[in-house]
Amino acid sequence: MRNLGSGKWIAIIITVVGLIVLCVNQFYVHVMAKPWSHEQEALEIAQKQANLTSLTRTYQSVWNEKSIYWVVQGQNDQQQEVMVWVKFNKDGTPVQGANAVHVEKTAGTINVQQVDQLVQKDLPGAEVVRTLPGSYNGKYTWQVFAKSGDHYYYVFYNFRDGTKLGGPMELPNTLSGN
Repeated sequence: MRNLGSGKWIAIIITVVGLIVLCVNQFYVHVMAKPWSHEQEALEIAQKQANLTSLTRTYQSVWNEKSIYWVVQGQNDQQQEVMVWVKFNKDGTPVQGANAVHVEKTAGTINVQQVDQLVQKDLPGAEVVRTLPGSYNGKYTWQVFAKSGDHYYYVFYNFRDGTKLGGPMELPNTLSGN
C-alpha cells in the first residue's frame, strides 16, 4: 500500500465531510417538506382571507387534534396589524367552511409583554419559555409554556382581554421521578 501524501488525505477528509453535510441537509429538507407546505398553504389562505399586504411571522399551534392552527401575523391592506388563525385537520389539510379562518385585529388586544405579566400573577417567579397565539376550548388564546422551579406549566389567556381560560396545568415531572 502506498503512502498517500498529506494533501490527498486532506482532500479525502474534505470530500467525506462535504458528503455528510450534503446528506444531512437532504434529510432535513425531506423531513421539513410537509410542515413547510402546510405553512405555505396557511400563508396563502391568510393573505386571501385577511387581505394581508405584509407578513411579520407565522406560528404553529397544536393543542389537540381539534385545535391545530397556523397563525399568521401581518398587516392588512388598511395598514392594520392582524393575526389570522388558519385551522387544519389532523391529516394536514386546511379546514373548509365556517370557523376555518379567524382574523383578529391586534389593536386593543393584549400583547406578549402583558401576557408575561399575567403569568407572573398566576405563577410568581416563573420563567416564560414560549408564548404563542393558539386556541383552547374553541377560544383564540395566548398559549404560554412556563417553568417554575423544576416544573413546567401551560396557561391559556384570552387573546382579546387576557382573561385566564385554562391552567396553570402542571406537566408531569418524569425526569426527577416525582
